[in-house]
Amino acid sequence: MTEIRYGEHYEMADLAGKSVAQAREHYKQEFGIPDKAQAKLNGKGIGQKHEPKTALSHNDSLTFAQKSRRGLFFIGAILLALAITGGVFAYGATTTTISLTVTNKPDFAAVTAGAPFGWNAFGSYKGSVGTGTLFTVTPDAAWTGDMSVIVTLANAQDLVAAYRILVLEIKVFNNTPAQVGTTEYLTLGVGEVSIDFTQTGTPPYTFTAQITDGYYITHHGGWAAGAEDPLIMCQVLQRSAP
Repeated sequence: MTEIRYGEHYEMADLAGKSVAQAREHYKQEFGIPDKAQAKLNGKGIGQKHEPKTALSHNDSLTFAQKSRRGLFFIGAILLALAITGGVFAYGATTTTISLTVTNKPDFAAVTAGAPFGWNAFGSYKGSVGTGTLFTVTPDAAWTGDMSVIVTLANAQDLVAAYRILVLEIKVFNNTPAQVGTTEYLTLGVGEVSIDFTQTGTPPYTFTAQITDGYYITHHGGWAAGAEDPLIMCQVLQRSAP
């Protein structure tokens, strides 16, 4: 099978023997691939004039992506910064010192994994995912600022062998319990989601990141053992000072 991807669109298909140009034309409407999208075969860029002569094989990975102009913006920002600071000069000054007293504290929040849960992934099957708590976040009592919880699907490269589609609905709840922040969806195409929230609930605050819904569609059975098991990672970031 050949992997083909554009943005959030993804599919495993039998394209062996077809050219890159034929694959582009076949998925142009379904995936919305622009004419100027850059083709990459197994990570290597393919010029459009070479696409009709480049054949696909089993286990190939074909990706289409828009060309980025980020580098041009970055260079422009550097030139602007140089122009603004070009007239700044250093002057002499007298100095003194002060010794500050800072209290040593642990991490502003602790993260613990929930009890494992899951579902039965039959081959050639559409079903519902299991639901439950992925992670518990406990902020330090002395820190009351806003936070972001980032949930990442860490082994999508393995999951594609088992799943054609995998959708996990992610929500964060306080200890009331009430939902805080937005509802996000973790998929094979969107492997990372971020939920921002303000600390609410009943002190001492705790928050749980949970799978509350979702579904999957599997490939024909016979994938390697363990390819059906999602590996999910959580990162907690400070959004604002208390």
